[in-house]
Amino acid sequence: MSTIVLSRLKNILIIMMGGIGNMIFLTPALKALRRSLPSSSFCFLLGPYGAEKAIEGSGLIDKKIVIEPERNKGLSGYGKLIRELRKERFTLSITSTGTNPVKSGLLCFLSGIKFRSGENVGGKGFFYNLRIPFDKDRHEVESNIQLVQSLGIEVKDRSLFVQRSEEDRNFARDLFTQHSLKGKSVIGIHPGSGVHQAGFKRWPKERFSRLADQLIGDLEAEVILFGGADEVELADEIKKMMRSEPIVMSGKTSLAQTAALIEKCRLFISNDSGLLHVASAVNTPVIGIFGPTNPKRTGLYSDSSAVIRKELGCSPCYQGKPVRCSHLECLNLITVAEVFEEAQKRLEKHVP
Repeated sequence: MSTIVLSRLKNILIIMMGGIGNMIFLTPALKALRRSLPSSSFCFLLGPYGAEKAIEGSGLIDKKIVIEPERNKGLSGYGKLIRELRKERFTLSITSTGTNPVKSGLLCFLSGIKFRSGENVGGKGFFYNLRIPFDKDRHEVESNIQLVQSLGIEVKDRSLFVQRSEEDRNFARDLFTQHSLKGKSVIGIHPGSGVHQAGFKRWPKERFSRLADQLIGDLEAEVILFGGADEVELADEIKKMMRSEPIVMSGKTSLAQTAALIEKCRLFISNDSGLLHVASAVNTPVIGIFGPTNPKRTGLYSDSSAVIRKELGCSPCYQGKPVRCSHLECLNLITVAEVFEEAQKRLEKHVP
């Protein structure tokens, strides 16, 4: 294999098949790539989950190719995708952590990409010629950084990033004014889990409703419920269970507007989801409720954060596919009292 000359890497393919949280985990590596290769073009190969919304308008993405399950399924769809990639004449591919190494590696090989970077998961990264070892307990942020460092690129800034404009910040300021939230303890809550059919990540909605009531009643806080368009019903159900009146923003904002609103919250409480990591990226103190997923791998990448989970022999059990568990003790054993207590500590620690 020829030695990589960074200045010759003009057209780069980045494969990122995960959701918003996975994209945010990639941003420290992306910022280093853009800084080191300012004249290169970055094309993203993405799943149909809207992950690109986290960085659109930031200058970190130049082009995107979205894989639609119906359009790209089967050999004919795979062949069409290969032909599309070959036309682009990519010189380097970087497959972000957590992506199937056989499928992505073979795709890059058949697409004629000379330098192919990725993780050697279970010894299956044989189609990559720039490999890093896989570690199930290494955070995804660090794995992505290692992929970039293996190219000889230094990563100085490890902070997470999510795009929001001044217009988005103005939207957040106007909403705070509309609801008379200025100077109050505003706590954001995300009771959902994103678009990955990941209901197994959700703490019971009844407990979120009780927690929100207690935050409002005992701490005189204001609560905003966040979520995507497919989580509107969940937020409405929680609101109906409550004695108090939360502000429901589920399905009403873009991701950038959501990020700007979370940035103005004093605390954010969520299941393991993309919005949990949006909160980390905007430096809002966070409480993450974890069950089947591994916080060492996809936990909070923030100093002002806390993870609440139960140390059970069966947890974490998530292996990339929906968890089929009849009891989900890892989540059901977490009480409202312990989340509320942690919220109190976080609010006292981060006095405005």
